[in-house]
Amino acid sequence: MGSTSSAPVTVFISSGEASLLERKVLMYSLRRNSQRDLDIRVFNGTHNTIEREGHAPEPATMSLKVKYQNVTEFSNYRFLVPAACGHRGRAISMDSDMIALGDIGELFDAEMGDRQLLAKPAAYGNQADEQWGLSVMLIDCNQTRFALDQYFDEIEAGLYNYTDLHQMRPSFLAHHPFKIGRIDPQWNEFDRCDKDTRLIHYTNLYTQPWKFRSHPYGDLWFEYFDEARKAGYVTDRDIELTLVRAYARKDLLEGNRWTLASYLRRMGSDFKSELRCLRVARAQRG
Repeated sequence: MGSTSSAPVTVFISSGEASLLERKVLMYSLRRNSQRDLDIRVFNGTHNTIEREGHAPEPATMSLKVKYQNVTEFSNYRFLVPAACGHRGRAISMDSDMIALGDIGELFDAEMGDRQLLAKPAAYGNQADEQWGLSVMLIDCNQTRFALDQYFDEIEAGLYNYTDLHQMRPSFLAHHPFKIGRIDPQWNEFDRCDKDTRLIHYTNLYTQPWKFRSHPYGDLWFEYFDEARKAGYVTDRDIELTLVRAYARKDLLEGNRWTLASYLRRMGSDFKSELRCLRVARAQRG
């Protein structure tokens, strides 16, 4: 074992207001499936803050120059983890569009050797460890120093590109030789799940179950969503804000699968919208 099994598990979730529901479902799943004390902290990219249960939000140490380079609200925040921990101990960094199915303490205790980071190898189709999936990372904060402003200066200078940084490709590592090891890929399984999966990551923005129906493993997300609601972890206000802001589909509460009733309601709604559009067009021509 790489760390003391009784130590609290520090987890950082990179998120934003658009990810409110998904991160709360992830937090619920982490707590439901862990036997350990969890110290869960959220990078809220919308407000550039770190949020922690029972504490007031704190400013995140990300410059506006770097914040404006985020592809999502939270892409670059994972690189703030070691500094947020005072460069002490270990921490796990995660994106928000996930569900933990195993005890996150198992990942926290993984053997690291002299590695600064553990991440998913060959994450994007390559068979070589040249494209690391950093959406789940175990970080030795004692050893790890990320210099975000410098990295983006170097991206601007053409030394490497944004993807090279976010996948720790050789062109980035040639300038910043981090020592990276493998996590068990079951701790970051992209858009699929079987009996061995420890964490499912809903990576495809066009099929995520809170946005679109009929994800092959969307029923699983809704199972955790419903449990989190019953436990009070996800509130009616959370759902209201998410729907008002159009961050989830308006028929969210109908679940993952189409039924005849839901299909007819959708068709009726679309038909009414089309009629309104036709009326407006006729009025403009008239």
